[in-house]
Amino acid sequence: MRKTVYRCTWLCVTLAIVTTFLILHPPAARAADDMTLWEDACAKIDAGDLAGAKDSLNQLLEQYPASPKAPAAQLKLAYIKIRTSPESTGEILNAFSLVRTKYPSSQEAAVALVRIGYLHSKTDTLQAIADFTAFLSSYPDHQLAAEIQQSLGRLYLRTLELDKAEAAFDKAVNIGGAPTAVAEEAALQSGFVKIMKYYASKGRSHLAAAIDALSALVSSSSVKIRARADLGVAEAMLLQGQRTDARERYGAAAQTYAGLPYFRGVALYGVACCSQQAGQLDTALLDYAAFLAAQQGSTLGEKDAAWRTAALASTSASARAVVESDGAWERLPGSDLVCRSVFDQGRCLYWLKRYDEATDKLSELVQYLPPDTELHTRAVELTEQCNTAKGGG
Repeated sequence: MRKTVYRCTWLCVTLAIVTTFLILHPPAARAADDMTLWEDACAKIDAGDLAGAKDSLNQLLEQYPASPKAPAAQLKLAYIKIRTSPESTGEILNAFSLVRTKYPSSQEAAVALVRIGYLHSKTDTLQAIADFTAFLSSYPDHQLAAEIQQSLGRLYLRTLELDKAEAAFDKAVNIGGAPTAVAEEAALQSGFVKIMKYYASKGRSHLAAAIDALSALVSSSSVKIRARADLGVAEAMLLQGQRTDARERYGAAAQTYAGLPYFRGVALYGVACCSQQAGQLDTALLDYAAFLAAQQGSTLGEKDAAWRTAALASTSASARAVVESDGAWERLPGSDLVCRSVFDQGRCLYWLKRYDEATDKLSELVQYLPPDTELHTRAVELTEQCNTAKGGG
């Protein structure tokens, strides 16, 4: 009994001493671990506190350089650089390059290479091609492989290397596990490259191949893919000389895509082109007028602006970003159809020897277009031909 009481007393005294020591000497606060710093940085990014997030990420890298989160932290710093210094392209490139230098075998290194490629694509097409080629060589099974293969095809279009562009798009289609949207877009691009190859070489076999490729997409679940494929088939038919079939296809497309202003407009313009190429100039004039009447606005400038807005809305987010950032409208197919329709009306009137009406149309176009544009030059030349014809008559 005495031993039991003694043990209990000893235990109570010991606990009292430990408790008193802890009260008088609390343990030092535990340093934040890597996951805490990572979660803190992510929360700050979500809250818009980029400076605070940068501090947390740098602390993680300094205190835990071997952390599994270190590559992701380095990549996050590069993305923060984009948001805080969007004009400092060199610094942004260095930030992404640092991810590849420090963590070459990480998945983040692959993502960094993609970002480097997209940054180079804005100013250095050949370097961007080298970046994307290196990515596809190093990461052939990466989840972004199909997207990058497609981007590579677009870069080859810039350099007019049509065979390489077509091959890149075809590879994107055939990459296993490629998202349906990416695969269909790549297949569509491949079809249109075949039409471009016809323009470059006049090889009619390219048109047949284009029709086959694009016809396979008219049942796509994406209405934009269906519309572009449908219109592409009609264009290839027209280039093959199948004017009646092409006109019917364009006419049907104008009805099918009535709720999509850009695609309906392209179809209406295609109908007019078919009439013009068939030599039905009076009908072509009516068709061009129908296209122009379908555009919002009352003046040429208003109609042109509305059409460009519709064209921009019809394309991908990445293409919109390019056009909106540097005004590269030439990269947007058909963005000049309003002005081109007015010119085509003037040309039809000239062929019909209605010279006064032709010069009236062309004068409106000359006044509207910047002098350094190709269509302005052609309108001025055709106006001079009208005046010469009137003088000779």
